Amino acid sequence: MPAVPKHRPLARGDACQSCKARKIRCPAEKPACANCVKKNRECIYNPTPTSVSDSSPPAQPSTIPSIPTHSSSSSSIDLLSQMDINSAPSSGRPFDTLQSSSTMSTSYDSTPWSQEFNLIGVVPSMMGPVQNMPSPWDDVDITSLLAQGVLGRTEETELSVVERDHLLLLYFTGQRVFGVDMHISSFYTRLQSPDPALRPHPCLLNAMYLMTCRGSPLESLRRQEMTFLKRAKEQLDRALKNLEHVFDAIRAGTMIATWFFGVDSHMEGLAMMGMTVRLAIATGLDSIRSSVDYLCELTPGEGRKRDSPALSQLELADRIYAFWTLYLVDRCTSISFELPGGFDVQRIRTPLPRPWAEYETNDPHLTTCDQHVTDLFDDPSLVTCAQKHLPEIGYVLFAIELMYQVSLRPSSPDQERLEGAMARFNKMIPPELRQTEKSPDGTPTITADTATIQFITLCTEMLLYSIDSVDQPDPRALEAARKILGVLHLLRNANIGDINLFAVIICCRVATLLIWESKRLEASGDLFAAAPYVKDVQFISSYLQQLAHIKLAAEALVGIERCWKVDLAELKPERNVEAGGQARKLLSGNGSRRECSGLSG
Repeated sequence: MPAVPKHRPLARGDACQSCKARKIRCPAEKPACANCVKKNRECIYNPTPTSVSDSSPPAQPSTIPSIPTHSSSSSSIDLLSQMDINSAPSSGRPFDTLQSSSTMSTSYDSTPWSQEFNLIGVVPSMMGPVQNMPSPWDDVDITSLLAQGVLGRTEETELSVVERDHLLLLYFTGQRVFGVDMHISSFYTRLQSPDPALRPHPCLLNAMYLMTCRGSPLESLRRQEMTFLKRAKEQLDRALKNLEHVFDAIRAGTMIATWFFGVDSHMEGLAMMGMTVRLAIATGLDSIRSSVDYLCELTPGEGRKRDSPALSQLELADRIYAFWTLYLVDRCTSISFELPGGFDVQRIRTPLPRPWAEYETNDPHLTTCDQHVTDLFDDPSLVTCAQKHLPEIGYVLFAIELMYQVSLRPSSPDQERLEGAMARFNKMIPPELRQTEKSPDGTPTITADTATIQFITLCTEMLLYSIDSVDQPDPRALEAARKILGVLHLLRNANIGDINLFAVIICCRVATLLIWESKRLEASGDLFAAAPYVKDVQFISSYLQQLAHIKLAAEALVGIERCWKVDLAELKPERNVEAGGQARKLLSGNGSRRECSGLSG
């Protein structure tokens, strides 16, 4: 009999709140896990996902779309009748770029936050080093609140200190999903300031409550979601009347926009996003000249008002992180909804963020070695320091900018420039963001950070090599699509990573490409060659069906079904570049969400 693994993989909802907050493995014993017993702490488990949110319950099985299938009477689907569509993709080695390693360990044992919150994210999540929560906020005892049941509340009822600290703890243990990363100790120092003017503005606090209340085991807090939204928007309007509070307003606006996108309120999200981007530009958040530039005076005549100067290195770091988070959300939504970006990358002077440890220790490299997102297009690269200064989110920023540039369907000369930039970026990616790992039972798996980078870079390759495809998909695009399926397979097996808008959109675009190739091969009479592509699309559909309680994923399934019903002649792009064709629009990112993927903007 094989040996029992020392740690079994946690199922959804297994980990207790205390273990999640500390990012440690939870034994998941009930009524109290061994970690909590040892520390003499109250052990609290989250409710089942179906009771997390009264306002957005998961869809019932009868409302979840079935897996789309190819309905042609004499097609390659007949060859798949005995195949398991939930198995790995059909390609032999779909993730050859990932180097196997058994030496790394994973810390992604907790339930993905987006599944618990029933809220789809916008920004691809990156963990990076976890900041420690300062005492005593690292452990909030809500036992007494749980015993109270649902309290009678009005919109005027303020949170108690325990409720506030509970929601803030949820936020800071889930920063990678909620997007706006900030220095935790500095935040709590502000929170305890005797000067009300120095405390976090109510617009920021209510935006943080809005982002986290769905994950609370307290039903009384979950029911206040719309109250938090109303307060955050009202307080944001008040914050804009005082320049001292504009920075908090920008962070709050980023969170509110992300929340709107997460609940499929896209128009409201775009409106909030546009306002926040313009506000950041107007106050110079995009023109911080260096990692140590506290005062950062604007050039005379720019016609903008500088936000109040940063008072410390860490406060400046908070502004750098806040700007790049906003930039990332802007780029993600621009790609997903096929809209122009709100920032001109050539006008941005703010350096890329550094690891928090460098800001905390006033690392001597802060005065040098600044990197900018435009460095990616320099050949040779201007980066000469041998020491690594980019956190994980820095690599995502590089990858997203590449994907955004490709999504604009550049001309041939620009395609060559972007291909060179992609080659340089692939050389920059550190080994830890390329490798697979081993799960406790010995099967290969992948971290959320690695999956994020691989998803974005491979999709960028797929889109770039599809721009000029006319009669058939480019083989390089098909190869990238197959590798994406490999990442998806590893990600699903491990049940790690947070589902975000990007993951769903990428799945749709991969499915569209594979359907095109399948129909092309069928039309030529090569049913055996077409069959693996059908299986690959069914694999994607099977993956999305697990997420069909999320509206976006359910719409994606409907869109894939539509693609199967489209004739090959309609899928093939027209040779007239200006007129374009259906496939050209679908595969270059111009129309894939609305026309084939069935995703409404």
